[in-house]
Amino acid sequence: MEGKVKLNNKIILAIETSCDDTSIAIFNNDKLLSLYALSTLKEFRKWGGIVPEIAARGHEGALYEVCSKAIEMSGIKINDITHIAYTAEPGLPGSLHVGKVFAKTLAYSLDVPLVPVNHMLGHVFSYAIGDAQQIKFPFICLVASGGHTSLYKFTSAIDYEILNETADDAIGEALDKIGRMLNLEYPGGVSIDKQYNPSRTNYKLIDHRAPNEPFSFSGLKTHILNEINICKMKNKQIDVELLASSTLKWVIDDVMGKIKYYATANDISRIVIGGGVAANSLLRKVLTESEYEWKIPELKYCGDNGAMIGFYAYLLIK
Repeated sequence: MEGKVKLNNKIILAIETSCDDTSIAIFNNDKLLSLYALSTLKEFRKWGGIVPEIAARGHEGALYEVCSKAIEMSGIKINDITHIAYTAEPGLPGSLHVGKVFAKTLAYSLDVPLVPVNHMLGHVFSYAIGDAQQIKFPFICLVASGGHTSLYKFTSAIDYEILNETADDAIGEALDKIGRMLNLEYPGGVSIDKQYNPSRTNYKLIDHRAPNEPFSFSGLKTHILNEINICKMKNKQIDVELLASSTLKWVIDDVMGKIKYYATANDISRIVIGGGVAANSLLRKVLTESEYEWKIPELKYCGDNGAMIGFYAYLLIK
């Protein structure tokens, strides 16, 4: 993507290094000029999950290349940049530190201001990347990823309330671990999504908590592990499709129960989702078939990415 730089515009270079992928985006105000990333997914498949030290070293080796490529793709010159945004929290400490140092060094060399961004809030507004006119308040937002699960109520870009969050495992983390228990390819949440069969969701799992209680997925994870161990002890074949499909339906039912509860309690019909789990095909199907006004990000903006950091940075600057 290319765009011409206009005088007095905010040219934002945004860096995202909260976990394992190194991603940089460049914006001309709210217009995305370029987005480039290097993924280390294949590297972590052999470990069955993210290794924080390896992730941090990966960012060290990738940031210069990713930055150079993003600038080249954007059509701007480096001296056109007016702001450097970066993910300040939350995330893996080592990965965040590498991104922060790179951002500070670049900002110092260009003599431009830094814009630290909470990447959870970047996920919240990722649905509006490319069309800021979509943003209307108030709304309720579910951010669900590998490390976080939270429900928010937003009344402006900076005014929000946390309505509910997980007491233990996040949705993505629980699904990844259950996928690993079932010997599915990492990331387990994606593999469980591929396994889903709507006609095989009747396996009895644990009861749902009341909708006003915190999200909790550790009990589900333990229940599945116990079922797998029972099968092994009895030399019974593990029905992977049945367990995976029933697990995913349980998770989506739990999420929808809480969303409906808070939407009714706050008299809000506009619902937004963000985060890696927003890419789940069953969740997207259930949301779009519901009675609410849903806003769902494009698949390329569901995972951690520089575009959501740059877009939210623009909202903060504005």
